[in-house]
Amino acid sequence: MAVVTLNGQLGGAAREVGQEVARKIGADYVDRLLLAEAAKRVGATVSALAEKEHEHLSLANRLTRLVQTAFERSAYTGSGGDPFFGPGVDALLMRPYPEGDEEQMATSSKEVDDNRFFQVISDMIKDLAEEGNVIIMGRGSNLVLKNFPEVLHVGVVAPVEFRIETTMQRDGTSREEAEKYIADEERSRISFFKKHFKAHPDDPILYHMMVNPGTLGIETSANVIVQALGINP
Repeated sequence: MAVVTLNGQLGGAAREVGQEVARKIGADYVDRLLLAEAAKRVGATVSALAEKEHEHLSLANRLTRLVQTAFERSAYTGSGGDPFFGPGVDALLMRPYPEGDEEQMATSSKEVDDNRFFQVISDMIKDLAEEGNVIIMGRGSNLVLKNFPEVLHVGVVAPVEFRIETTMQRDGTSREEAEKYIADEERSRISFFKKHFKAHPDDPILYHMMVNPGTLGIETSANVIVQALGINP
């Protein structure tokens, strides 16, 4: 029951590598988009999930249950006082590093407590790891789980040109837009790590291994990780 965290720079293909590793070893892949979707589903599915307590949960239901549990545990609320549908919950889950941008942080602080939100994310990451068989993307998951045994932490790096091209193709943006997006998100990512972990996200000592899809390619990068897990797909 492998658990792998992947953290890397925007456009570095960490998402694609993580999805390929998950496919090869038959694990679930979880990133911010799936968590945001789970947040939207929480209120409508709590009763149904309770009835299926002893059944095998699909990934969607598994994530919804974890969002529900984490929100309850931390009493996370929005400005409207609703613990599940407070304004901006799914939007904040969707942002790679919502606390990173100073302007966004000032706006968000009117509605949510940054530290409490971070605790919600950390709780969900820990719960996912405890259940096992999952590839967890981003959110400083390597440091959230630094004391968890038998979790492989992978850093993903790539040349700037590769990251720009990947972002342009993935998001359908111009080169100028891709460059700005990468620069903005990189500032946010660094700020997020410094604020919550007092660390720089690209410090190799924070990872068990590093891969570079820009030179290795996605397939080979995924194979290297699978080999490190000692799994024969």
